[in-house]
Amino acid sequence: MPSGVVIPLWLDRPPLEAIEVGHTAEAHGYPEIWVGEMLHFDAFALATALAVRTRVATITVGPVAVGLRDPVGIAMGVGSVGVLGGRHARLALGASTPVVVERWHGRTWGREQERMAEAIARIRTVLAGRRTEHRGPHFRSQGFRSALGAVPAHISVAALGRRMLEMAGAHADRVVMNLVTPTQVEEAMSRVQVPMAVWVVAGVEPAEDAWQQVRRQLARYLAAPGYGEVLTKAGWGGLVTDARAGRPLSDLAAAMTTDELARVTALGSRHDVEVVLDSYERTGAEVMVVPVTAGDPGGARTLRALSG
Repeated sequence: MPSGVVIPLWLDRPPLEAIEVGHTAEAHGYPEIWVGEMLHFDAFALATALAVRTRVATITVGPVAVGLRDPVGIAMGVGSVGVLGGRHARLALGASTPVVVERWHGRTWGREQERMAEAIARIRTVLAGRRTEHRGPHFRSQGFRSALGAVPAHISVAALGRRMLEMAGAHADRVVMNLVTPTQVEEAMSRVQVPMAVWVVAGVEPAEDAWQQVRRQLARYLAAPGYGEVLTKAGWGGLVTDARAGRPLSDLAAAMTTDELARVTALGSRHDVEVVLDSYERTGAEVMVVPVTAGDPGGARTLRALSG
């Protein structure tokens, strides 16, 4: 069985399917459920809803973009999930992409490695029950201390490029990668001394609409910093070049071949999917499945097939 399930935030599915996926993951004994955010729910709100509806699985919130929330707010969020949900939650942080940070939220993109290191230090301060200290050009003051007291801190960092991997290896409890090949996971693990988790999009007996769901979603990552580089190394260089030149997303999705998808996803028969997941597991990383849901509501068929 994979180490966990990632709540898939497919853009073409009803938002409340996220709860259904969480229920299915819990019912089949997956030990960890990851809860991110995109265009649907606030990650901490969704994580709390899942925590109160499940009993056993570890809840990991994120990756939460450090460019969109301040460290105190992030610490308050994960602490709130733990208290309101009845068990401590883990946290994952990421840089996100310029599209999300600048176009969706109107925030500034840049200094992502430095911003991440600063955020981790301040989040750990709050979760340890200590008071933060803030410095500005004209002031220095003691800032925030949580009334929730000390909360266990387990922080993963989403990392793809060399600099972010180095930073994560120095400051995080775990590194998480997405849309990478097993070889890329092995290379990354040789650079860091903390555990590694890898997200793998998976679908057992996918129908044609499932393939289209994956193509449409992955097309959005081609031009993004970090993702474009690792996908180029995975053999997607032509698509990345076209994406960064402004080719429409619909054209990019239509141009993806099954061979290209097979390099970074696990789609096919149960046996085919298990072979691919095993290749990731052999790297020593924890494998987190992102279930395809088009033609398989809640990912029920896929999660059931991979659970035993």
